[in-house]
Amino acid sequence: MKMIFSVFGLLLLALIGIYYLFNPETKDLNDVERKKLGGTYIRLSNGITHYKLEGPDNGELVVLVHGGTVPLWTWDKQIQPLKEQDYRILRYDMYGRGYSDRPNVVYDQQLYRAQLLELLDKLGLKKPFDLIGLSLGGGIATTFTAHHPERVRNLVLISPLINDFKVPFFVQIPIVREFITRLAGIKIITNRFISLFEGSPEAKKYLQLFTEQTTYKGFQRSLLSMLRNDAISGDYSPSYQSVGEQDRKVFLIWGNEDEEVTKTMIDRIKSLMPDLEFKPVEKAGHGVLFQKPYVINELITRCLK
Repeated sequence: MKMIFSVFGLLLLALIGIYYLFNPETKDLNDVERKKLGGTYIRLSNGITHYKLEGPDNGELVVLVHGGTVPLWTWDKQIQPLKEQDYRILRYDMYGRGYSDRPNVVYDQQLYRAQLLELLDKLGLKKPFDLIGLSLGGGIATTFTAHHPERVRNLVLISPLINDFKVPFFVQIPIVREFITRLAGIKIITNRFISLFEGSPEAKKYLQLFTEQTTYKGFQRSLLSMLRNDAISGDYSPSYQSVGEQDRKVFLIWGNEDEEVTKTMIDRIKSLMPDLEFKPVEKAGHGVLFQKPYVINELITRCLK
């Protein structure tokens, strides 16, 4: 029996050692680090948010909400075309991503909706604006519009989340989820990112940026919280139905080869929003924003006009 306990103890120590050895989160995202990184920041109730506000001061405002793992630079290819149309553009890093804080809170729909609302209010952006959301950001944009209909003019959804998104079973198992995420999870989401950016001439630059955010303390914790709470695993259907009953323009853009946000999910959204305008993109998957940037830019411009 003592031998069994000794072996078990050694194995446990080895696992703990491996866990800390493979920890990529070596940096603090503090004022000193942000000064080196550059950019604009604002302190909100749950932490500091990194944002960019570009374009003419008197332009109509467009707000861009990124997906679950790729920060605000996911919209890089859309900024110049929107500027050329004299739009003012706000994009930001959601909590846990990019250069925004990774607060030790529950990462759910309410958190992300509150972050967007507080950011707008603190920046003094009170007038109705056009709202564009990608993937998880599409779900957040929809629930924001459901709760604050007076703030949103046009709503554009790109491969948006609704429900039945496949989440790994282990994210609900304490200790196991932390261990697996550290040893394999970060690599899995990085490989997913590589597949989304496949073919992009700037794939190497963006891979470096994507990897960089995983090195700041709190990334893994925020990722797991997002996966196991209703931000990812929840149902946005009530929000889609609520927005579908509002008197507004809603546009849905989707790559017809998307295996993450499936046709079944898209059909569900269309059933809840019978008056939306559907814009399918041929030969594109969940990375439609990066795979077909010129097509997306043309569709966005057409939708907003």
